[in-house]
Amino acid sequence: MTLGAYRLLCAVAVVFTAALFILAAAFVAATPGAILGSSPPATPVPDEESQEVEFIVDAGASAGEIGAELEELGVVRSGRQFQALVRLMGVENSLNQGSYTLRTGMSAPAAVRMLIVPDAVPVIQVTFPEGIRIEEMALIAQDAGFGHRSEFLEAAEDAELPPDFAQHLPPADELPEGQRLQGYLFPDTYILPENSTMEELVDLMIRTMERRFTPELREAAAARGLNTHEALTLASIVEREAVVAEERPLMAGVFYNRLDAEDLLGADPTTQFAVALDSESVRQYGYWKQELTIEDLEHPSPYNTRANPGLPPGPIANPGLASIEAVANPIDTDYYYFVADAVAGDGSHRFAVTEAEHQANIALYGSAE
Repeated sequence: MTLGAYRLLCAVAVVFTAALFILAAAFVAATPGAILGSSPPATPVPDEESQEVEFIVDAGASAGEIGAELEELGVVRSGRQFQALVRLMGVENSLNQGSYTLRTGMSAPAAVRMLIVPDAVPVIQVTFPEGIRIEEMALIAQDAGFGHRSEFLEAAEDAELPPDFAQHLPPADELPEGQRLQGYLFPDTYILPENSTMEELVDLMIRTMERRFTPELREAAAARGLNTHEALTLASIVEREAVVAEERPLMAGVFYNRLDAEDLLGADPTTQFAVALDSESVRQYGYWKQELTIEDLEHPSPYNTRANPGLPPGPIANPGLASIEAVANPIDTDYYYFVADAVAGDGSHRFAVTEAEHQANIALYGSAE
């Protein structure tokens, strides 16, 4: 071996040994305990420039997706650092779905702690399904421990909407009592500290609706001729009508066709809503009466779209994101009718262009017998 080759080999050996040392040191140091200490660090005291940020962890969201959004919101400096820390700690499957109040400028360890240890302080968790009324939400909030349902109803009646929503809200005297913010409370899972008030819960639900019903979706609905109030109204109808998720945009397309024709929407859920404005009906049949009578279908309420053309005065329930998206981006279709497929019994519908096709579908699929 030449002297030059020997020197080169020695140099490579030194570099290789140094690299191994560095990797070994990194392996020893880069542990959850080394990064976080013997216990997770407390969230740093925010400075004057730090701002609260409402952050929602969706079901099934990955650490990478969460980290990227946290970086975009300014909560953490690096989404990749957040993702790496989550993987290093082995808590990829422990990021809890729900709504959180974070702050800009947090450290990655502090952000991880907030999202994986929601019970670091006592909390209340509540889940509201899509397509239910404010009155039903009030009962769920009461059962979760936020207080009496009447407090939720009062909070919903008194709450203020963001400007873009408020400008299209009809005057209170044009809506039935207690229905002013029907449709504006976003159905989701919420996690709040114990002793949170109904007012705080309702405010968070409204702000979540503003965040989920994005300006882009509002613009798309406006391009279809609907303001935010009208879009939420139609979305609430789609929410109550659709069972199969893929049918939502198609149903929205059918309803747009009827609106363009200034025709009856003919949606049974609006009749159910109208009937349930009577407390005696609610006592007997609940908020969504299943067997509607001829008298119910002819109910003169402006919410009854079997008796009045066009949209009702406001939403009949609180729609989820999928129904809002369906109204903002419907499927353009020639379909004008649909009927539930009772033969399939899976919640799907049969669609038709003409009245004759619709009647044929009713004869073939309108009864499971």
